[in-house]
Amino acid sequence: MVPKSSIGTLEQAIKILELVVFGEKGGLTLKEVTEKTGLHSSTVYRYLNTFLQFGYLKKEPTGLYKPGIKLLELGNHVLNSFDLREIAHPYLVELVNRVNQTAHLAIREGDEALYIDKVEGPKTLQMRSRVGMRVPLYCTALGKILLAYSDKEDVDRYLREVELKPRAQNTITSSLKLKEELSRVKQQGYAIDNQENEQGIVCVGAPIFDFTGQVVAALSVSGFFKDFSGGKIQEIISHLRKTTALISKGLGGSVSQGA
Repeated sequence: MVPKSSIGTLEQAIKILELVVFGEKGGLTLKEVTEKTGLHSSTVYRYLNTFLQFGYLKKEPTGLYKPGIKLLELGNHVLNSFDLREIAHPYLVELVNRVNQTAHLAIREGDEALYIDKVEGPKTLQMRSRVGMRVPLYCTALGKILLAYSDKEDVDRYLREVELKPRAQNTITSSLKLKEELSRVKQQGYAIDNQENEQGIVCVGAPIFDFTGQVVAALSVSGFFKDFSGGKIQEIISHLRKTTALISKGLGGSVSQGA
């Protein structure tokens, strides 16, 4: 049976994955998936093999296909995202009250950062950002954090595939300079967006760690560049890192990792 469209192909792939995941024996054989879907065995094999390559399924020596570790990773990521926002929100409010600037909480989604929470500062500009909005990794404080703490192979791939377009006067558009910046970010434990994404706006970001020691999110403080001048930026960074340490602790991470 040949799929009539890309949507049909996707539907078939999802159906096969769900059949294996929810199989009575904790998995299914190629023959069983073929019988249940009515698809040709060669078509089913291609789908199963693709899931194997990406870690969504694993194959036992007996020929039984079972859920792979990638599904567990995705599930944990989703759960952490929900727990994260609930745990982090009170700390965002407290941080904003201390620094009088806007705070954003974001996770990585593909090659972008996704805002999952935002608290506006009482005396700051009304920023155009919103929960659910996606922003680039290379030119935002949040994005630099999420990218800097990624695997080297992933960073190299990102630099190959993503065009570093200028978005403001200080946007880093050189792959070499961005790589140096990411190394510096990881070494110092925080990132600065110095009018790189929006003209006149400065942001500082810091990582949030979970119980496995992995960075699962980033927290930033944003405002007018004049409000981050002189010693103000170091004071804001200090409050920010104390906040990320407390959120990390709430997720079972080490306080020292976020401080």
